[in-house]
Amino acid sequence: MTAFLWLIASILLVWAALYALAAASTAIARGRWAESWPVLLSLAALMTLGQRSAPLTIGVALVAVLAGGWVLRRLAPVRAVARASVKRAGVQLALVLGSIVFLIPFAWLISTALKTDEEMAVFPPVWIPTQQVTTSEVRNVDGLPAGLSTVGEGEDAPVVAEVEPLETGEVRVRDMATGAEQVVPRSQLVKQRRIAPRWQNFPDALRYLPPETNRGLLFLLNTLFLVVMSLIGTLLSSSLVAFSFARLRWPGRDVWFVVLLATMMVPGAVTMMPQFLIFRSLGWIDTLAPLWVPSFFGSAFFIFLLRQFFLSIPDELEDAARLDGCGPWLIYWKVMLPLVKPALAAISIMSILGTWNNFMGPLIYLSSAEKMPLAYALQLYQMQHGGEPGLLMAASTMVVAPIIVLFFIGQKWFIEGASLTGLGGR
Repeated sequence: MTAFLWLIASILLVWAALYALAAASTAIARGRWAESWPVLLSLAALMTLGQRSAPLTIGVALVAVLAGGWVLRRLAPVRAVARASVKRAGVQLALVLGSIVFLIPFAWLISTALKTDEEMAVFPPVWIPTQQVTTSEVRNVDGLPAGLSTVGEGEDAPVVAEVEPLETGEVRVRDMATGAEQVVPRSQLVKQRRIAPRWQNFPDALRYLPPETNRGLLFLLNTLFLVVMSLIGTLLSSSLVAFSFARLRWPGRDVWFVVLLATMMVPGAVTMMPQFLIFRSLGWIDTLAPLWVPSFFGSAFFIFLLRQFFLSIPDELEDAARLDGCGPWLIYWKVMLPLVKPALAAISIMSILGTWNNFMGPLIYLSSAEKMPLAYALQLYQMQHGGEPGLLMAASTMVVAPIIVLFFIGQKWFIEGASLTGLGGR
């Protein structure tokens, strides 16, 4: 219940701050300083009292909202401006909350990949990885295990102590410097921890991979091969077919384009078994061929996307190329392709993402470990090391990191291509 109250309080705090800030900025912009001071006081209260307790945060946020509403009512001549400011604040708040919702799983992935096994079982969960300052396993004079720890009396002069569990459930703490001993309940001992990510999880995750895969390098090479071949096949086949549907005139062109679009309505599960039977008759089972050869036969969605771009290119460019002696192939290669680079970039990113994350295809067609891509190998890794979440999250981070970097590098072309397609390529 406390966590739920804090969630409500945090959301209300952000919304109230944006609402009050919009009201104060509207009043100041209009020179109405007298009306702005209640909102400024409420903002100051939000900053100072907003983190004391959840009920107090909710109360202060409601006061800030009431103060902002009072100011906006006093600014009747500029009510339209105030409404626009409040609307912008609401939109920004919605975007922030949406971003947080989508970023929480990724933040948990990174946090878990850098935790020790001890921290993963802690409740409430720990978001920032920490490690105990000093621990060591030694033997005492009786040959029994004795823990070495540090007593926090200042970072400059830590006191080393021997910690020995007793049969009574208590713990004997012996100062290694003075020899002084004291027996205390285990609940009174607090481990000294500091922020320290455990980077060792990443090499450990690779070390547990099968030796015949060269510590996962073979999985990466298989994935890169599939990405390159699928990208080449997708760009060539989809652009050629789209150019034909958009710029060439041949009998039944529009009818066949409708048929092509209709294939997008067919679920993949319907064609899964016929494709498997075809590839089995070709002897391609347990090979990489079924995963990249179909890309050379085009994709209905990519063809539709490129066709929209080709249709937006003025006919005068094609006519000028024909006057210069260019045939259909040269027009396609020299004139059309350079003009649809945003769409080609968007298709490239989507093709790479789809191939990199493809799990169902390798699951159906592959059985040898040396032919598996990263997505399928990660699933097998989960089956073998599901009880070690730190190693599993470290392996998952290494798998998704390259594709995230690629998306951030190419997001400009990806968004531009997708948006322009919705506008008919204009």
